[in-house]
Amino acid sequence: MITSKERVLTAVNHRAPAGRIPITFDAEKEVYDILYNHFQTRSKPELFDKLNVDTWMILPNNFMFSEEEAKKEVKTALWGYKTRVAHYSGGTYDELCYSPLAGKDELKDIDNYPWPAPDALDFTHFPKESREQSNRAVIGVFTWGAYFVSSFLRGMEDIMLDFAMRKEYADRLIKTVTEKIEGYLTVMLEKYGEGIDIVYMADDYCSQLSPLFSPATFQEFVVPYLKRVTAITHKHNKKFLLHCCGSVRPLLPMIIESGVDMLEPIQIRAAGMDPAGLKKDFGRDICFYGGVDLQEVLCKGTPQQVSDEVKRLIDILGKDGGYILGPGHTYIQIDAPVKNIISMYETAGKYLSI
Repeated sequence: MITSKERVLTAVNHRAPAGRIPITFDAEKEVYDILYNHFQTRSKPELFDKLNVDTWMILPNNFMFSEEEAKKEVKTALWGYKTRVAHYSGGTYDELCYSPLAGKDELKDIDNYPWPAPDALDFTHFPKESREQSNRAVIGVFTWGAYFVSSFLRGMEDIMLDFAMRKEYADRLIKTVTEKIEGYLTVMLEKYGEGIDIVYMADDYCSQLSPLFSPATFQEFVVPYLKRVTAITHKHNKKFLLHCCGSVRPLLPMIIESGVDMLEPIQIRAAGMDPAGLKKDFGRDICFYGGVDLQEVLCKGTPQQVSDEVKRLIDILGKDGGYILGPGHTYIQIDAPVKNIISMYETAGKYLSI
């Protein structure tokens, strides 16, 4: 009988796994609580078994904040930016409220910045958790991409102006952050990576309508470090999964050329992200991960509409492998009715593509 790990890695290698499509899951903490209550469990592995989930993601213990900072209303992140707890109907999230390099336009400001230490991230729990979940495809997270980190440190307005008008500054900042993230990736893989199958990095470059900056800027500033982190990953015989929301299609040729194996979350309502077109043009070169629409279908549709959409995506994106089904955003949101979430995962667990 095929294991969850085998099912996922078969799909990543662009072969159709026997039986059903591979399945992934993640959600906001409030959604986890709703599902724990629905299934009468507090065990994440048991919940994943109920939902037929084939993946297991592990993050550093202090991925964003230390244990002490995580309890505060205003938190200082590992990288030195600050967030504030924001409340909305149904839950909370952490909103960026302070970028320590905003308005600091001199190269010396980058050089003198108190960067996190090479051993700042805590991966010590990775081996034990990987062994406990060895039946599933284990996804190891090291930190965010260099653009994403830079945007938090610099602020969105300044980093965009840097790309356009202060290229020497942008180059120094991106290269400095790249050096740090390469170090964390290397530590994770060399010391704690034995049970990891896939390396994950989030690095959002896109809006709903288009990339946030030009393909030429992406080629200049992002492609070089994407190639470096994918090369380190492949040296350790792991697959590389890149998270980028929104309208990423114009960047996909460069992302693929950089060595990225898998793309999350496949936000199908964004411009250019029609599943059939993506599969036709890029399906031989990259594995799609996600896809189930959170903007309209999962939150506003009926269970039958959710089920029909799941089948549609499996038929299109899952043909001949290269697809892991999951939410079209990393985290299922609190506005998704539990009956729709159950429909999504029950359908994916039973449906065999035609």
